[in-house]
Amino acid sequence: MKKLLTLLLMSALLFACSKEDAVEELQQETDSLNLTQERNTDAESSAEMLEFGSFDELEAFISQLQESDADLLDEAMSMSAESGHHSLLYIYDADLATLDELGIRMEDVAVVHSYDDMLHLLLNQNGEVKVANQIYRIDGEFVYQYAEGSSNQISTFLANYNAGEIRLEKGDSEQISEELLVYRHNNDEDITGDLDREATENERGVAAYDYFSGGQYRMRSRQFNGYWWFYSNIGFSTKVQQRKRYWFFGWRYYWSTVQRYNRLNYEVSYTGNGVGYPSYVNNAQGAKDCFCNIASRTIDWSVGFPAAPFYYTMNSGQSNHWAHEFSVSPNTVSRTFNY
Repeated sequence: MKKLLTLLLMSALLFACSKEDAVEELQQETDSLNLTQERNTDAESSAEMLEFGSFDELEAFISQLQESDADLLDEAMSMSAESGHHSLLYIYDADLATLDELGIRMEDVAVVHSYDDMLHLLLNQNGEVKVANQIYRIDGEFVYQYAEGSSNQISTFLANYNAGEIRLEKGDSEQISEELLVYRHNNDEDITGDLDREATENERGVAAYDYFSGGQYRMRSRQFNGYWWFYSNIGFSTKVQQRKRYWFFGWRYYWSTVQRYNRLNYEVSYTGNGVGYPSYVNNAQGAKDCFCNIASRTIDWSVGFPAAPFYYTMNSGQSNHWAHEFSVSPNTVSRTFNY
């Protein structure tokens, strides 16, 4: 399967690596609600970016991975090793020592508040992917759509936004210039705790985390959905994380995804809310049972220009999540979400 996906990548995609003699240094700023953070990155940096010639190519790429039932973290690791595409999915699961070897600083990595592994696989460390002649960057509260070579306009927008000169409510978009459109997304997932490389026992109370006896393993279960302007999704995932120790200027601990027996099943009703298209209600049921990094199911998704045609909301039903760690007793944890 990895060979098939590698061939697909080589035939359907080109990785863009545009280098400049200098990279603009952005000053880190936040507004009073701590919604936005500038980063020392731009689209013309050395971070490899996936490029798709059209939204049809992007849709085919996602469909191939969905239909093959691929383990997306395995794919992220292969892409990092074989092509240099260090996706957010790979980066978010790596320890600081590994990132240091790659020349990646966590403070320069985009924060994309989503538990959709497909989205994180698409995006590079700057939160970017290129489709046709547009680059899409997600970071913090905003999605940026801009033309190549115009990423410096993002820092200007952020300075004006933080100064109160531009107001943009959640769910609204604004054409800042001919080259830059900004969308303030309305997604409420928060992955800040997951990005903390200092794992402590105090994390036991976090919602959607269930700990095995001893506290060295935990199950993370999620129902996710989000609208990201060019892409939207709804689905479920189950994974096991182990509290691991590593050396990076002293001993540190973090939660790393490990291959275990993961399960989920679901029976739900949801709405595909049309963005310029008729809305619809759909029912979905199914299951995933695997020895894998992540047991994941995306039950619906869309991509498109000028914007993805649907955003998804859960109506009713439930999803059930289980994980197994046979080195401890009891060796199973579970969680049920009701919608």
